[in-house]
Amino acid sequence: MNINTLKILIMYPFKFNPILKSTIWGGEKIIPFKQLNATQSQVGESWEISNVPGDESVVANGADAGKNLSELVKEYKGALVGESNYQRFGDNFPLLIKFIDACDDLSIQVHPDNTYALKNEGQYGKTEMWYVLDAGRDAKLVYGLKRDSSEAEMRKAISNGTLMNYLQQVPVRKDDLFF
Repeated sequence: MNINTLKILIMYPFKFNPILKSTIWGGEKIIPFKQLNATQSQVGESWEISNVPGDESVVANGADAGKNLSELVKEYKGALVGESNYQRFGDNFPLLIKFIDACDDLSIQVHPDNTYALKNEGQYGKTEMWYVLDAGRDAKLVYGLKRDSSEAEMRKAISNGTLMNYLQQVPVRKDDLFF
C-alpha cells in the first residue's frame, strides 16, 4: 500500500476557512452567526466551500491544513467527491456553498443551463438552491419568469422599469427550501 492510498483510507472531515464577501446589500449577521473573529462590515456572503478560481477554499484543520480545494480534489480524486462525480467533473469541484445575509435587494442575474454555458462560456451552468435560516416579515425570493417572454419584451421591461412585473416573487419564512 502506498502513502496516497493510506491517506485516502484515513481521510478526516475537512473544515474550511470561510471567504467573506462585503457587498453593498450585505448585513451584519454572518460574523456573529458563525462566531468569527472578524471586523469586516456589510458581509453579504460567506463562501463555505468554493473552487472558484482566485477564491478557492482553504483547509483550516488537520494534516491538509493550508491546502486549497483544488489541491484536495487533485490529490484525493473520487475518494473525496465520489467516483462518478470525479469522472464527470474531473479536478473541478462542482459546488459553491455559501451563506447570504441580504439587507437590500440583490441584482437580478441570469444563469444559463449547462448546454448553453459549456458552449458559450466554457464552464457548467449554475443551478441554485436556497435554505432559509431566518427571514424578516416581508422577505421574498425573486426568481424565474412568471411566463415565457421574448427578448424584446424583456428589453422593453428593463428600459421602462417594469421588469419586476415579469418575475416570480415568493414570500419566504424560516426553514423554507427552494430549488
